[in-house]
Amino acid sequence: MALLIIFTIVGMGLGEAVFYNNGWIIGGALGFLITKIFQMTGTINRLERDVKLLQTQAQKEVQSVQQPAAQSVVPVTPVVVEPSPQKIPLAERLKAHGIELPPEVPPAELSASNTVTSNELPISDAELENLAMATAQPVAEQIKPAIASVQYKPQERAPAEPNPIEKGIAYLNRFFTEGNPIVRIGMVVMFFGLSFLVKYASNQGMLPIELRMAAVAAVAIALIGLGWKTRAKEGGYGLVLQGGGIAALYLTVFAAAKMYSLMPTGAAFALMFIIVMLGAALAVLQNAQVLALMATAGGFLAPILTSDGSGNHVGLFSFYLVLNIGILAIAWFKTWRLLNWVGFVFTFVITSAWGVLKYEPHLYASTQPFLLAFFALYLTVSILFSLKQPPNLKGLVDGSLTFGLPIVAFGLQTALLKHTEYGLAISALILSAIYILLARVLWAKYQTTHRVLIESFIALGVTFATLTIPLALDAQWTSATWALEATGLIWVGLRQQRFLPRFAGYLLHIAAACSLVIHGVDAGAIPLIAGDFISLLILAASALCISYLLTRFAEHSNRFEKPLAQLTLIIGWLWWLLAGYIEIEAHVPGEQHFPSLILFFTLSVAALVLLSAKVQWPQLARVGFWLLPLTCILAMSNFGEGLFIGYDVYPSQGWGLLALLAFVGVQYRFLWRQREISSCGLLSVFHVLTAWFLFSLVYWEASYWQNELQWYGTRAAVLWFACLVVPLVALLYLINKPIWPFAQYPADYKNLIPAPLMFGLLLWFIYACHYSGITDQFYLPILNPLDLAQAAVLLIFAYAIKRGFIGLHSAPVELRYGVIGLLGFAWINVVLLRAIHHYTGVEYVSHVMWDSIVVQMALSILWAICALVIMNLSRRWQERKLWMLGAGLLGLVLLKLFTKDLTGTGTLARIISFMVVGGLMLLIGYLSPIPAKVKPAEQDSSD
Repeated sequence: MALLIIFTIVGMGLGEAVFYNNGWIIGGALGFLITKIFQMTGTINRLERDVKLLQTQAQKEVQSVQQPAAQSVVPVTPVVVEPSPQKIPLAERLKAHGIELPPEVPPAELSASNTVTSNELPISDAELENLAMATAQPVAEQIKPAIASVQYKPQERAPAEPNPIEKGIAYLNRFFTEGNPIVRIGMVVMFFGLSFLVKYASNQGMLPIELRMAAVAAVAIALIGLGWKTRAKEGGYGLVLQGGGIAALYLTVFAAAKMYSLMPTGAAFALMFIIVMLGAALAVLQNAQVLALMATAGGFLAPILTSDGSGNHVGLFSFYLVLNIGILAIAWFKTWRLLNWVGFVFTFVITSAWGVLKYEPHLYASTQPFLLAFFALYLTVSILFSLKQPPNLKGLVDGSLTFGLPIVAFGLQTALLKHTEYGLAISALILSAIYILLARVLWAKYQTTHRVLIESFIALGVTFATLTIPLALDAQWTSATWALEATGLIWVGLRQQRFLPRFAGYLLHIAAACSLVIHGVDAGAIPLIAGDFISLLILAASALCISYLLTRFAEHSNRFEKPLAQLTLIIGWLWWLLAGYIEIEAHVPGEQHFPSLILFFTLSVAALVLLSAKVQWPQLARVGFWLLPLTCILAMSNFGEGLFIGYDVYPSQGWGLLALLAFVGVQYRFLWRQREISSCGLLSVFHVLTAWFLFSLVYWEASYWQNELQWYGTRAAVLWFACLVVPLVALLYLINKPIWPFAQYPADYKNLIPAPLMFGLLLWFIYACHYSGITDQFYLPILNPLDLAQAAVLLIFAYAIKRGFIGLHSAPVELRYGVIGLLGFAWINVVLLRAIHHYTGVEYVSHVMWDSIVVQMALSILWAICALVIMNLSRRWQERKLWMLGAGLLGLVLLKLFTKDLTGTGTLARIISFMVVGGLMLLIGYLSPIPAKVKPAEQDSSD
């Protein structure tokens, strides 16, 4: 009930802050429903645990019954008994095992001795056999307890507690069926009859009004006197008469003063006060709660039944104030919870109805004092109810009154002060101070006996202090204050191992976030100070603190709270990122956004990683895994803007190099610290992705400067060659060094990381073949930048194949050396074509060169020379396949001679082509005949 009412109050406050007009109704309903769902979930879980516990206890009881018999078994030859299809009495079955029972005990003696023995006990032959073997002598007195212990004892089930509706129906049933129901019903009928009689006589003008009022008062006094005389009569006869008489006196005095003005208002209230005291005294003297209930109910109904429609709220509330003073007087002596509730319900239901129908702002001065008085009276009643209970460890609290009073009173206060700016905030603050002060006073004297009441007041004080913030401040400070308060509640709940404060803290933190989001997050004119940066900072810090507390006190939290530790850590980190991003976007020039954000991400991760080591919180260090994805997303976003929108953004812009150096240092420092904590697979992925991301930054930077400096042709080719070769050569050099991370992750830095570089270098080699290599400087074949760069590519690929990079060592030998040979052949041809272009002036365009007879002559001679070299090497190595490759190349030369070169009839180039190629073929035939086939026997021996 306490949890339900507290979060109903929180919901009302949030609803009013979010929805404004009558939003407290929606918020209160939502808070009630959400809390009710959580309570039902907890009840179901508790019932499931109880069922499992009962099942476990039942199994242990069965085992404890069977275990002694099993342990006392002595190896004795068993007596074989033929089974019978009919049910055999227990005496005969025991006799078959050598055991004789004493004569049967009569039923009367059996019930007197509380010992149950029966010839029809549900016991099996196996158990009888165990009993026989465990018994050295057939003594019935020793066997009898063992048999009785086998009996099944069903466990009694506690009846379910009735709900409030069932309790109310049962009370009404007892009221009208138990004791003396005829007298009770008759008194109710007589009360209404007297009320109607007075009203009828007034309308008809019968008898003087003074006489009518005196007659009713005389009848009421007579009923009280008769009831006192018959107070000892069974069935509560006297109490019913006294209650009816007191109610009639209420009616008479109220009608005489307000309806007919027969007496001054002061005198009327003096009489009412005397009547209230009389009823309270009679109820206390006779210990009769029923009398107090009837007197109180009659007093509250009197002004309703005799109302003239004038709407005199001051008189009505004054009358109710007198009645409630009587209830307070009774509460000083008796702990009658139902009486307290009757007065509370009558008072606040009727006053709420009047407020909805009749209240206007100009009536505030005459209404507020009564609300304060009613609140003070019932607050005192709730305290007295708890203090009058017998001392125990927890104390008894009227939860409905303790928590219902502030809900109803603050709701009425909202209606009174809704036209003011800070009225509700001041009211909430005063309520918070009252409850906290009462808790402090009670703590000093009743710390051990009334802990529940004290904690209830503390909870109410914290709740109203929480409501003060949104009612007085804007969304920014509301969010910040709620976030800090939520952290404190969760810390207290974990230290005290109580779920209620923790749950309140979780909801309050969500409310803090919602308050800020609904208000809208923006940056102010002054960096960090203005705007919502401070609120976001406090939200982030509170979420991180909650995560730390849940991690540190993990044994004090339940299983539903376990995921919250990681979730709040992520939420806190995201709040911090949002705070920094908003400030940078608002107060840093556009060209500095990229390096500023990278530096912000990097320094944030570095700070949290250091903090995790300082406070021994390893989960916080995992924030470092966010650095690479965040930086990658930022880089792709800025690269896309530069590519499609035209912004001049590049990595080294501004202090970009400083930011990137910091990123590299923090990223690899983090990966180094995680080498013994995180899984190797995850770290391998981050090593690979980090290296690839750095490569992409280099290429982004190169593309920018290529466009900026207008480098095209050979210059652009050399620029991209350097961007590809420098990191690849560094990897080739460092991979064999016994240093981190190359020694710890050799497969990644040898196979995965250089793979895009090798592929890019291959594409660059093919693309570079389209450039003539002409520069502003002098030109020499081979000794020029482009030819040398392509030659370096050949050497790098050869070295990579030899060292087994990117898995090339596992490829077939023919494929490995074939790739190198093909690239080398292409390079020689390109060197020749560039030289012809430079020295003969043939345009370096594919179709022009193909049509040039000089190019065709040079290619034919070059290919023939290559065939000579290949076939000569095959002779030396005795590789028949290699010789066949040279022969194929030679055949290609012949095909080109008779298809292409022959078209240059009458030219010197054609003559030279045929003569040189023919001479080379003669030399090949002399120097490099085809190697002999390897015989199978020799091949096997060589294998």
